[in-house]
Amino acid sequence: MVELREGMLGGARAAVLYCLRSGAGALRSWLLLSALIGAQALVVVYVGLHLRQWVMVLVVRGAARDLALARGYLQDPEQQRGETENPRSPDTWNSIRWMCVNSALGLLCAVIAIILGIGVLVSFTCLFWWWALPAEMAVSPGGYPVNSWGVALTTPLVGLVYLVLTWYFVPRTASVHAHLAGRTLRRSGVDRLRDRLAEANILRQEALEAHGMELRRIERDLHDGTQNRLVAVRMHLGLIERVTATDPDRARELMTRAKEASEEALRELRAVVRSIYPPILADQGLAAAVSSLASRSGVPCEVAVGKLSRLPAAVESAAYFVVTESLTNVAKHSGATLARVHLAEEAGTLTVTVTDDGGGGADEHLGSGLSGIRHRVAAFDGRTRISSPPGGPTVIEVRLPCAF
Repeated sequence: MVELREGMLGGARAAVLYCLRSGAGALRSWLLLSALIGAQALVVVYVGLHLRQWVMVLVVRGAARDLALARGYLQDPEQQRGETENPRSPDTWNSIRWMCVNSALGLLCAVIAIILGIGVLVSFTCLFWWWALPAEMAVSPGGYPVNSWGVALTTPLVGLVYLVLTWYFVPRTASVHAHLAGRTLRRSGVDRLRDRLAEANILRQEALEAHGMELRRIERDLHDGTQNRLVAVRMHLGLIERVTATDPDRARELMTRAKEASEEALRELRAVVRSIYPPILADQGLAAAVSSLASRSGVPCEVAVGKLSRLPAAVESAAYFVVTESLTNVAKHSGATLARVHLAEEAGTLTVTVTDDGGGGADEHLGSGLSGIRHRVAAFDGRTRISSPPGGPTVIEVRLPCAF
């Protein structure tokens, strides 16, 4: 019962706030429409062209703000596409149409909310001030004069009526306004297709950039590690060839060094191969691969796995890359004493969360590998959320669609 009452009151409160903000949006619509008419009248003058263009930008921004408000009230899933993604702006003509509609409808929503709200407030507070006003002024929201304590004591009953009216009408008014905003400002099929094509081009470019970064990383690892080891082996073999006949002991020492260098080169080469696509990932799946990775982490790491099935190889590889880069950052930059990795699959989406108790302040623009994570995830039409306030903790949450 308590939860039901809180839900009803919370819904009414949200609706009242929405209606008041709609009224503010309606006032903005009046101002922008007036400015647009004035700019159109000045088109014959050169300055009118620039003024109209500037007003049109404000009109589209205002419509986008109203659309975001409506989606937020309706809890539209399109509003939650990702913390890093801005909502699509409506087109120009739909924005103008909405300004015309909202200039009247938004004010109506605000007036209904204000009148009912004032009725509730006045009715429930009448007992505290009716006696201080002249008899001809003490009128209750019920329309009758309050001229005695008996009448004043019945006024809160009128407040209950206003409260019921507020609970019944304001949410419905807000819902009508929000749905109309969504329908009016919804982009056409051609516009949505154009947006999707542009997004696909961006994703393709990000995929190419991520692939290029991966190739450069592999090249750097081979050049700085394995290649140097192999050069050292070659040098030792050359020295062995020179001193074998004259200094057998020195030759045996150099052979030992060459063997150690070759073994180190082999280990580094295996590490590079594992970083590309570790065999355990192909054989046992993402959970086992991440657990193995956590066991080799430079910082103690806990792994929690929720519901998780075998996923497409590309998705598992991307998720493994995210965990690898994140734990590398933890070990190099965070100063953390503990890291946690959580894997879960739900509704066709794989969620990877890496948390550490370090000092925070991670910045993906400073070459910490976070930008690589974002590009790699974006190539799969995934979403990345990075939270790293000063003092910590740092949380990297990645959502990857399992079907693409």
